[in-house]
Amino acid sequence: MDIIAYIESEQPISDAKHKNILSAARVLFREFVDTEAASSFKIPNISPNPTSVPTKDELQTFYDAIDTRRYQAVFLMYATSGLRSAELVQLTIDYITEEDRMLIPDKESESKQTWVSFYNEEAEAAFAAYNHNRKHGDDRLFQVSKPAVLKMFQKISEESGVKITPQVLRRWFASEMASLGVDSSYIDAFAGRVPESVLEKHYLDYSPRKLKQIYDDAGLTVLE
Repeated sequence: MDIIAYIESEQPISDAKHKNILSAARVLFREFVDTEAASSFKIPNISPNPTSVPTKDELQTFYDAIDTRRYQAVFLMYATSGLRSAELVQLTIDYITEEDRMLIPDKESESKQTWVSFYNEEAEAAFAAYNHNRKHGDDRLFQVSKPAVLKMFQKISEESGVKITPQVLRRWFASEMASLGVDSSYIDAFAGRVPESVLEKHYLDYSPRKLKQIYDDAGLTVLE
């Protein structure tokens, strides 16, 4: 049919968009035009693209190109906590428990999803090196905005030749924790993908103390 030829001639068009257009057209023809004609709309099967994560060598290369203590700490916090980009920059000094290396995102933040997460000893050392340079009068942990963080990641990606974003580090965190044997339900808890109702119902399984034990036992490291 002409409509199919038109769709297939459109450039550029993604497989997903192609599928959505054909699905809508088939429904339209089936309901209002011609049931038999609707059968000519063949919906393609789309295989999901595998999600790649950087290697530790690539993480090291990126990290070595960071020239400020603030952003070294930011990088390692993202990589070892699994927090969303907004969650980390919105953290204030009141939401970090340094003795437990625990982060407690503000429940009034944009996402309002993450329960608690943690950071490893590499991030702890980087934060300690940066912390004494924090300016008075600004309670934010890193005293930087999300756009500034994203701009930094873009700059270092260009300089190092390794493209990394906070979202990539979040994916790396989940992948690495899985490779270290951490159950997916706990990875989801660290990353804020478990509904609050489930966390409250199964509090003993997801208590901060339990999660810290699981986190520490995993032995997560970033740098070579």
